[in-house]
Amino acid sequence: MIDYAITSVTGWVMMVLLIAIIAYPFLLRAGFLGPIQPFLPRMRLHAWLVYSLGIALLIHIWFSMSSELALIVNTLGLYLATIAMFLVGAQILLGRTLSWPKLAQRRIVQRSHFWVMVGLVILILGHIVLDSAMLQVVR
Repeated sequence: MIDYAITSVTGWVMMVLLIAIIAYPFLLRAGFLGPIQPFLPRMRLHAWLVYSLGIALLIHIWFSMSSELALIVNTLGLYLATIAMFLVGAQILLGRTLSWPKLAQRRIVQRSHFWVMVGLVILILGHIVLDSAMLQVVR
C-alpha cells in the first residue's frame, strides 16, 4: 500500500513540476518574470526544477516497479513511460547543451529541445490515461 501511495504522490509531484518546467522559459521570454537579460543565468531555476523532476522520476520508477503495481498496469502505458524516461535523459542533455553561452547551433538545439518536450508530454499523457488508477476507476 505504501508503494501505491508513493507512486501516486510522486506522479502528482512530477505533473506539477512538468507544468512549471514547461511554463517557466516561456514566461521568462515573454517578460512576465522580469527583464529578459541575462537570460541564461535566469534559467538556473528551470534546471533545478528539471533535476527535481529527475529525482521524483527515479523514486516513482523505483516504487512502482518494485511492487505488484507493475503487474496490474496497462502494458502499452508502461512502454510509453519507458520511452518517456529515455527522452527525459535526452532532454536533460539538450538542456545542458543549451546552457553553454557560446553554443554555435543554439537555434537547432532549441528546436530539438522543444520538440522532445512535445513528445514527452504526449507520451506522459498516454501513460497517465492508460495507467492512472484514478482513470481506471472512471472507465
